[in-house]
Amino acid sequence: MMIRESLLSSLKGLSKDVYSRGELLPEMDQLEKEMAQIVFEDGLDIPAEYVHMSYIMKHLHEMNNAAGNVADQELKRLSRLASIFSNHVRTQQSGITGEDRVEQYLDYMKSNHVVLRNLQLSDGVHNTEIDFLVLKQGVATIVEVKNSKRDIYIDEVGDMYKIGRYENFDSHLGAKMDFRAEVIKQLQKDAGFENMKIEKVVVFTNNRIQVQKDYRGFRVCFLSRLPHLIDDFYGTGVIQFTKHLQQIADFIQSKDLNEYYPFDMDIQEFKEAFVDAYLKIKGYDQPKPIEDGLFTRVRVFMNSLFNMHSTQHVSL
Repeated sequence: MMIRESLLSSLKGLSKDVYSRGELLPEMDQLEKEMAQIVFEDGLDIPAEYVHMSYIMKHLHEMNNAAGNVADQELKRLSRLASIFSNHVRTQQSGITGEDRVEQYLDYMKSNHVVLRNLQLSDGVHNTEIDFLVLKQGVATIVEVKNSKRDIYIDEVGDMYKIGRYENFDSHLGAKMDFRAEVIKQLQKDAGFENMKIEKVVVFTNNRIQVQKDYRGFRVCFLSRLPHLIDDFYGTGVIQFTKHLQQIADFIQSKDLNEYYPFDMDIQEFKEAFVDAYLKIKGYDQPKPIEDGLFTRVRVFMNSLFNMHSTQHVSL
């Protein structure tokens, strides 16, 4: 039991109740490295940055085979949880990689502009997240980043579907973008720049897919087109200087909620499943057979009977 608790306490990654968006991936990476340090006792045979959950699980299965498959049930439970964890990692990695690429392409814009990334805003009742808000003279552009590997269809009301062997509903994208525009419009008014035009763009980072759109409420483009599209937006009104752009950017940034959210998985169950499987493979989890305890109780009982008869015989 002490070994189990010691191993669990060594898994410090994802130990908090809530996380900001930027904290999740580093915490996931930390947990994977800590699990690898336990499993690969003799050191890693590949660089640490390439050790992910699939590699850890592969090694655990090899260890289990060498031990006579003693932990099949434990590994079955762990494999299910490891798959969920890996999906979370891939989602985070995909989102951050896609957004990093968008930020790089926005640097190609020729017009003076200010970029705000990963805003969490509210109208006082409902919250929303904006991947990018690009401010230039007279125009505020809301940018939603999509990293889909499947073809996309956006219908007349703005609902997005992923198309492939099956057609899957993704989100009410039009309604989300309209709500974000209303939030930005109110913040512009509060900041004294209410005449700024608002544009909405959904950018797809994968240019190998096909995108069909019947909705007119926002623009769509691939990554390489994004900076030119925003540059071509024409605005009117009060913002004439870069300092004004920074003023409204600072005001909007000050309204960022920067909220923290719980990780969408029972991470304690995952850690316990990992430790239990590892201990079973290593032979630490080997309780004494039930027969041993039963035999001991029978032996004690028989000895007591024998001693009782012996005592009675002597007293006679």
